[in-house]
Amino acid sequence: MKKYRITAIVMALLLAASMTACGSSSDTGTTAAAETTAADSDTSAADEESEAAGETAGDTTEVGDLGGQEAVTLKLASVIAVGAPGDLAANDFVEMVEEKTGGLVTIDYYPAGQLGSSDEISEQLLEGTIDLSWQTLDWYMTLQSDWNVLGLGFSVSSEEQLQAFLESDKEAEIEASLIEEDGVRLLAVDGIGSPRVVVSTMPVNSAEDLENVNMRVPSLTLYTKTWQAIGVNCITLESGDVYMGFKDGMIDATEFPLGSIYSNSYHEVASYITYTNHLYSIYCMGMNETTFQQLTEETQQILLECAEAACDAYMEYDDVAVEEGVAAMVEAGVTINENPDLESFQEKMADVAAECEAEGLWSEGLYDYLQSLG
Repeated sequence: MKKYRITAIVMALLLAASMTACGSSSDTGTTAAAETTAADSDTSAADEESEAAGETAGDTTEVGDLGGQEAVTLKLASVIAVGAPGDLAANDFVEMVEEKTGGLVTIDYYPAGQLGSSDEISEQLLEGTIDLSWQTLDWYMTLQSDWNVLGLGFSVSSEEQLQAFLESDKEAEIEASLIEEDGVRLLAVDGIGSPRVVVSTMPVNSAEDLENVNMRVPSLTLYTKTWQAIGVNCITLESGDVYMGFKDGMIDATEFPLGSIYSNSYHEVASYITYTNHLYSIYCMGMNETTFQQLTEETQQILLECAEAACDAYMEYDDVAVEEGVAAMVEAGVTINENPDLESFQEKMADVAAECEAEGLWSEGLYDYLQSLG
């Protein structure tokens, strides 16, 4: 396995720690985007992390054997906070592509929402004003509605169930439609991160504890349907405004990836975390199809390999971030509820899936297919 600039990763982790004091925040997946944390780590931990993250999908394409590829600079955007797991993985992707192409393909990377919100980045990707987007699958659901089935809270019970769907022929058909109908190709779509949880200013053990609570919910249809069914007052805020939303009393709760809470400093303004595990953040590398087709086949293969490696890297970084971030937050006084009354949430969702399917939010029978994989 190959290491990619261990020193750079350590610096990124230190940068994330320094930004914590300033209340830096950004989502993935998110953003559901949005979506992911980088906790402080010593040098040996960073070494292990970097070694795992730097593993690529193989050396099938040698530098110099790029089929006449001309030098090109691509533009990559995300909303992920600097130093968070997704950001570290994006930096690995940039370095791997440049190394494996011998510098013929360089990538200008814009993290932390520098080029706009997740919605704006998605639009730029469609228009071709950026070439690559590193964000959660949620932001493609408006383009291909069958992905909505993964965006309904409490519909996926395990990572194994989710992985089975992502490897299915049905999912491959959705990706093919994204290329044909929308001009976007997903180079990789299996960066499954830690589950999303509830962060709040008060204890939460059941769905009833969230009734009429002002809760920040990403502006995505399925997220809104989920939390409206639970009974919260859905508040729309960009991920970068969540910290101040808590501080100013605009919100008392948000849902967020477990691995992102610490790096976004939410524990400083909301000291309760509840493991609802209602969704999984799925990071994917999207690329404008016109740009992709302008590259040689050899270069395309490198991008595919490096995108898969970036997804693997993200999962490795996220695992470390969860472990270290949770430990740091507990030490800081955060209360974590690992065993809430999930049945109280699931009961409120009982009829929502049928209503969504009747509204055409995904193809008939797709929800039952997803459940059959559990």
